[in-house]
Formats: sequence, structure tokens, C-alpha cells
Amino acid sequence: MFEATSLGFVMDWVPGLALDMWAETDGTTFRQLAAAGATVARTLDELHARGVLHRDLKPEHILIRESDGQPVLLDFGVGWYEGAAPLTTGPLTPATLYQLTPEAVRFLWHSPERPGARYAFQPTDDLYALGVCLYRATTGHYPFSEWLPADLLQMAIVEARPVAPALVNPRVPRALSDVIARLLAKDPSERYPSGAALHAALSEAAAGEQAAWDASIFEWGEVLPTQEGGAPERHLLRPPRPKPSWTAPPSAPVQVEQRSYWFRSLVLATAVLLILLPTTRVPPVAPSAQVPDEEWATDVRVDPEPSRYEQAPLPVRNQKLAPCTEGLEVELSGACWLSLVKQRPPDCPRQTVTYKGQCLLPVPRARPVPTSVDGGVPEDQ
Repeated sequence: MFEATSLGFVMDWVPGLALDMWAETDGTTFRQLAAAGATVARTLDELHARGVLHRDLKPEHILIRESDGQPVLLDFGVGWYEGAAPLTTGPLTPATLYQLTPEAVRFLWHSPERPGARYAFQPTDDLYALGVCLYRATTGHYPFSEWLPADLLQMAIVEARPVAPALVNPRVPRALSDVIARLLAKDPSERYPSGAALHAALSEAAAGEQAAWDASIFEWGEVLPTQEGGAPERHLLRPPRPKPSWTAPPSAPVQVEQRSYWFRSLVLATAVLLILLPTTRVPPVAPSAQVPDEEWATDVRVDPEPSRYEQAPLPVRNQKLAPCTEGLEVELSGACWLSLVKQRPPDCPRQTVTYKGQCLLPVPRARPVPTSVDGGVPEDQ
């Protein structure tokens, strides 16, 4: 007589917060964040030395353990090791689009010309993704908005230079900002060559004695309680979403005619994005180069003149998307907003946006949406 058996995995339960949520906890400092990033870099270096790639590194997959504050790397569901079988038939593995490297996106663009080809992830892909995680942790935003349509987000990853973290959040120490900027270089040869090199850079940066390293990552404000006699509640003051700089103009028309219909649509969409987003084209600067203070300061872009039309606000992270509750919420840019009737510009409270004489508060979505998707082919994005 045979007994039925079932197989399964037994894993440790790790109490703690995801990297981005931990960074937005009152009291978390830049020195603690740099130490956590250095530990993850050293872990990646050990994995890469053994021929293992994570391939889907994002803030949710870096858990800061509650007991000792150490980072724990999670979810190797799409990881790779030498000799592993492919997970999908598309050119990319299941991935999170806004964490992809420029070289992965370029490969995706050209995949229709190379049927059956699959992108070979490298250690520099994992290190770039860690740079995106650290950017999110220090600024409260991703280098390029995860709310952009897939084709525009891909073009931004390839062609736009992220705003330096210290320019988005002035509290970020310059040395940490420089490390993150180098991690996000368009050319993989300009990034740190290994996790060990990144570990050394973060450790050296965090050894600084400036008071900024021991300051809270974000500024916090107080809100008076609704009930009399209650203690004031503290809330995070998130910096405004950064606007990227474009390092190259769209492709010339003669080149577009030689490419696929999908690529022509992509270039057209990029032109629309260039109209909607106020940007300044700047020459590329090597992330490892020392940038003079004057040039660093002038990297902050201010529109030369007011736009002739008022652009509707873009959705923010974790905002409820349409359809909106009729009679209660306002639908703009495909997302839901609450209009604060008793408050008008310029007296709009923080966390709101101003549009057509109204103070609009983003409505949070009720439940998270999965972010890992099959890379597939361009037409599936």
C-alpha cells in the first residue's frame, strides 16, 4: 500500500520591511541605507562569482530584517545559473520594466530582427537594478516614472539621463548621490565592474563624518490631530517627482523608414513625450567624472517661460486608477483625485497638486498590482 506524498519548499520567515518602505520610516539614516546597500552589493558579488544572477532585483525583494537591520535578498524565482533552462520563449525573462538596463531594452527593440534570440543578463544588470533601488530609497521616486506607458518608459531608460538624487532630495549626501549616478550610467562599462567594487565605494562614502549621513532620509512634518488633546502625527514630505534630461534627439526620419512599424510608433510616442515633459538636452557626463559645483547646481531645470496650456497632473505611485467613484472623485490622466473644496491655490497642502484652480489629492489604490511581467516581444509590451 502506497501513501500519497507532496513536495514543497520550507523557507525562513523574515519579519521586516521592503527597502523602499524601510527608507521611508522616520529615523532611517543615509548611513544605514549605504550600509544596507553595501551588504547587498557584497551578496550579489558572491552570487555572481558562483554564476548566479538574480535578474529581478527591486525594492520589494530586499527585505530589511527587523531583528538586526540586515538586508535579506528575496525571490529568486526568475534567477539564473549556468546550465539553467529558459523560463520563457520571449527575448527577455519575466522582469520589472522600470528596473531594466538600457542594454536590455535595446535588445528588446531589435528582437524582431533576431527571432529566437534571448537576452544574456550580466552582473551589471543586477548592479544597475540595485542602483534603481537605491535611487527609489533616497528620493521616494524611480529614475523614470513607473506610470509611463511601456514604450515611453523604454525610450526614457535608453535616452534620458536621470536627475542626480541630491538634486531631487537635497538631504542626500553628495558622495552617495555620485555612487548611485554611476550605477545608472547608460554604458555598462562606466558602472562599477563588480559587487565588490560597489561595496567598497558605498563603504568609503558612508565613512564620511558629515552630519548629513546621520540625518533622516526624508523630511517629516506634523499634522494636528482631529481630536482635541491628541498628539500630533508625523508624516513624510516626499520630494517632487524628478524630470529627466534627454541625452539625444529622436532618430532621424530616414532611419525610421528602415525600421519596423513598431519602432516608428515608438519614435512618434517619444516625440509626444518630449512635448509633454519640459526637458533640456544636455551632453552626456561620465558618472565617474568630478562635476564642478557650478555645473551641478545648474543641472536643476527651470522652464524658461510658462507653458501656454496647463498640463494635467500625472498619477503617483500606488494611486487608484480609473474608473473613479462618480460624484466623489475627479478623473485626470487616467487616475482618481479628490478635490479639496475648502482649500485653493496657492494654499494647497503638501502631498497635493494644483490644477485649474483646484487642490487635488491622489486617491490611494486599494490593493497592489503585480509588477513582474513576462518580457515577451515588443508587440506584447
